[in-house]
Amino acid sequence: MDNKPILGIGYLNIDDHLILGVTERKTFKKRKNRIHPGSRGMLALLLAGILFFIIAGHPIPAAAKKQITIGILMANDTRQNSVNGFKDGMTYFANTCTEKFTYTILNADNQKHKLPTLANEIIEAKPNIAVAAGGIEADALLVATRGTDIPVVFLAVSSSIDRGLSSNMTAPDKNITGIETNDTNITAKRMWFIKRILPGARKIFCFHMPSNVASVESIKIARKKAKELGLELVVKKVETVYDIRSTAQMIFRENVDVILLNPVAVIDGALKEIILPRAMEQKIPVFGYGMAYIEKGAFASYAGSRYLNGKQAARLAHKIVHGESPRNIPIETPEKYEFIINTWMVKKLGLTLPPNMYKMADKIVEIEF
Repeated sequence: MDNKPILGIGYLNIDDHLILGVTERKTFKKRKNRIHPGSRGMLALLLAGILFFIIAGHPIPAAAKKQITIGILMANDTRQNSVNGFKDGMTYFANTCTEKFTYTILNADNQKHKLPTLANEIIEAKPNIAVAAGGIEADALLVATRGTDIPVVFLAVSSSIDRGLSSNMTAPDKNITGIETNDTNITAKRMWFIKRILPGARKIFCFHMPSNVASVESIKIARKKAKELGLELVVKKVETVYDIRSTAQMIFRENVDVILLNPVAVIDGALKEIILPRAMEQKIPVFGYGMAYIEKGAFASYAGSRYLNGKQAARLAHKIVHGESPRNIPIETPEKYEFIINTWMVKKLGLTLPPNMYKMADKIVEIEF
């Protein structure tokens, strides 16, 4: 019998066994007249029918996608950029994998006392992953998940170690991981930018919430840096929105040159309705940390992009979807930090910035407030 290499789709007799399909390049023993001519025709028609079925837009049905439920906790709307980045990141993975993601989003609307209740509500629904949009949300979810195996991913948290979310960024010791923004540590860098972007500024004002770990650490760093730069740091303690409102009324252009925002959710929540209107009225520039604060009236900011932080966190969540424990997923820091200037607000406040600061900016935008 002949020995002949074969590659392709065909009908072969190998030791009296009929094979239909794609064959590898191998040497087979070919036997003649083992397939009746009529049988060849029927098999060819069958194969042609399958190919037509696929070409006509009717692929053989695939297995149903796995449903992944995700509960997201937000302190207020300033977290929206992070959440948008996270959902966009998860959508990317859903397009390339076999999972389908569904979300439940609960927003405390800047009412901090509601967070524990909302966190419990998320955990009682037993999602595959619980997501904290910020620091105080992560604090609440960490408590709510005690005694459960529900993993938590945080999108943008400052002072994650100091606030007790983990004792080690490279090897988290709790069922939680995510993105450490470093907003506390880069307070010094923000003060550096203020000194150079507004050379005439001397008095820097900060709202300070003593009960918030990130605020305590930020103020500590700000005091040290102010001394190095020859600046005066004016600190006012607040705990509630009412405190912020009454304190804001004591801010005047004569005693404040710049307002430096602290990475605190309650302060963030009061930004649009209380802090920025007062700053605009007194012609005081506000330095923030991220595009969300530029959009609410800050003239400049320096921080990791909240949107990109959320997208980066989605990659960590994707690892959890595929079976990894948060304890084996190191906490990450932002892949990029951005210095942003809003020229509309610069003009509105009548500021004159050194030309080289525009060259240093990662983004120059013109957003009306």
